[in-house]
Amino acid sequence: MNRKTIGIGLLSLALIILIILVETNLIASFDSAVYNLLSSNMSDGLTNIVKSITFFGDVKFIVPVLILSVIIGAALNEIKSGAIVAIFVIVSDLIKTILKIIIHRPRPEVLHLVQEGGFSFPSGHTIAAASLSGILIYLILKSEMNKNLKIVLSSILALMALLVGLSRVYLGVHYASDVLGGFIISSILLLTLISINEKNEYF
Repeated sequence: MNRKTIGIGLLSLALIILIILVETNLIASFDSAVYNLLSSNMSDGLTNIVKSITFFGDVKFIVPVLILSVIIGAALNEIKSGAIVAIFVIVSDLIKTILKIIIHRPRPEVLHLVQEGGFSFPSGHTIAAASLSGILIYLILKSEMNKNLKIVLSSILALMALLVGLSRVYLGVHYASDVLGGFIISSILLLTLISINEKNEYF
C-alpha cells in the first residue's frame, strides 16, 4: 500500500468523522470560535476585500478558467491536460452537489454579507477553488519549468484556495466545518486522480 492510498484512506476517515460531528452538532463550538475570530475585526473595507477574494471560488470565475484551460491546452498541444483540469473540477462540483443534498445542512444563522441559497455542507466555493488550485499545482510540479517558479506559482494557488475558504466563513454563508469538509473532499479527489494517473499516465 503506497502513501497516496494511505492518504486517501486517512482523509476519507477524517471526512466521515467530520460528517458525524456535523450531523450531531458536536462541532458547533469550533464553528463559532472560528467565525468569531474571523469576524472580530469586520469593517466595510475588509468586507470589500473578502468579497473580491471569494469571487475566485465563484462559478463566474471558475467556468471561464476551465474553458481557458482547454483552449490553452489545445494551443500548447496538451489537450489532455487542459481537459483533465476541466473534468476534474466539474466532477468535484458534482460530488459537492450530491453531498449537499444528502447532508442537508442549513446555512449559519449569522450575519450574511452576501446572499447564498441551498445547503451549507460542504462549501462549494472552497471545493471549486481547492480543486482548481490542486490540479494546477500538480501539473505545475510535473512540468519542466524553473524550480523557483514552481514554488512561487504553487504557493500563490494554495494561498488563493485557503483565502477563498476563509472568506466563506467571514461572509457568514458557511461554517468553518463546511470549509474544512471542502478541503478534505478536494484532497481525496486530487490524490485519487494523481494515483490513477501515475499508474496509467493519462497526462
